[in-house]
Amino acid sequence: MNKGIIMEKRREYMIVLTKDGAFHKAIPIKGVDIGMEVCFDPLSDQRKLMFMQRKKQHHNFFSFLAFVSMICLFVLPFYFVADNNRVYAYVGIDINPNPSIEFKLDEDLHVQGIRSINDEAKRISQHLMNYKDKNAIDVIPLFIEKVEQAGLTNKNKQVIIGISSLQETDVTLFEELKEKSVSLQGWKITTVKVPNEIRNVAEAQNLSMNELMAKELAEKNPMRIQFKNVEELKEEDRAIIQSFYNY
Repeated sequence: MNKGIIMEKRREYMIVLTKDGAFHKAIPIKGVDIGMEVCFDPLSDQRKLMFMQRKKQHHNFFSFLAFVSMICLFVLPFYFVADNNRVYAYVGIDINPNPSIEFKLDEDLHVQGIRSINDEAKRISQHLMNYKDKNAIDVIPLFIEKVEQAGLTNKNKQVIIGISSLQETDVTLFEELKEKSVSLQGWKITTVKVPNEIRNVAEAQNLSMNELMAKELAEKNPMRIQFKNVEELKEEDRAIIQSFYNY
């Protein structure tokens, strides 16, 4: 049996000083304090290995925990920002004869992005400074005004405004934009609801959702257009849209 004085106590082991001046790792003993002389059993190689493995497991666990915390720290803020700015509706504007553009709106009708469908729209959108987070009611007339200033319209001054809301039952957006757009003096404005499916196809093909809507109306394709949307479209507006795109 080995005897020595306890110099240090740990949960997994204790350090013992023997008479020959050597330090040993020993199996911990309950109920003893530092400075006491005890009989001890040296920590075997197997116990040492188990201790090192357990220590490594603890280290790996805390390293993993730190990694997860870091991921949450960086990812969660972006998640909440993305959630706050999520798309609520799309507004497509086609002006005769050329510019075609689409605005991406959040729930407060603030512009979150622009999809320029042709070169003329790209040129005009470059002059829409600081449009992000501005109300679409202000940005849309500004776009139309800049189109007119650039001479990209004809004497008819026709505009088709298509609205594709992700909230199918919500009519507030449609009515509000329709009411505000009427205030554009000298312009002939037709407003139409566009089913989400048509808008998705239009985006995939880099087309105007309004033009694709007109094409679907002309072909009377029941695969994409929901009948309620067609029924809500007045015959006069339907004729204007089809004439606008020569369908």
